[in-house]
Amino acid sequence: KNELMNLYQCPDWKIHAIYNGVNFHEFDGEVDCGEIKKQYHIGPVDPMILFVGRATIQKGPDLLIEAIPDVLAQNPDAHFVIAAAGEMADDLEWRAGELGIQNRVRFPGNVPRSEFINLMRACDIVVIPSRNEPFGIVVLEAWSAGKPVVVTNRGGPDEFVDHEGNGIKIYDNHESISWGLNRTM
Repeated sequence: KNELMNLYQCPDWKIHAIYNGVNFHEFDGEVDCGEIKKQYHIGPVDPMILFVGRATIQKGPDLLIEAIPDVLAQNPDAHFVIAAAGEMADDLEWRAGELGIQNRVRFPGNVPRSEFINLMRACDIVVIPSRNEPFGIVVLEAWSAGKPVVVTNRGGPDEFVDHEGNGIKIYDNHESISWGLNRTM
């Protein structure tokens, strides 16, 4: 904002940030959370943590995988759904096996919009472990579904997520991610 003001000699009172938005009505209505979880072989009352995004270094799903053992140490009934496709997808599944957590992580890949909406409605927490997140539309979608968010302080979400107000802010490392998830459960 200040850069624009200096570059164009525009007074501060003429500049206002208008953030992105989503159609929150997409997430209206009831869903049988137990039935949705059952499709992923998750118990109806077991906590389900959702990651949705590209399987790339930028989005940080590898950091989430590394955090899962620490989350399970405190919340042994937790399950994770990593709905992601991309260059890291196979490595994520391999690493989950190597860590011995493959029975707690589901990898449905890229899901259709209707399934994404149902996952948002049925999950208990949405995690955005990005190393760099330009804006974070998924945060707005999670809030539209009434879900708590755990987000890194890298990029867009840092501007509009208030730590312990409307979400939990974390650093982009597995210790901080596990702390944030355990704090939210």
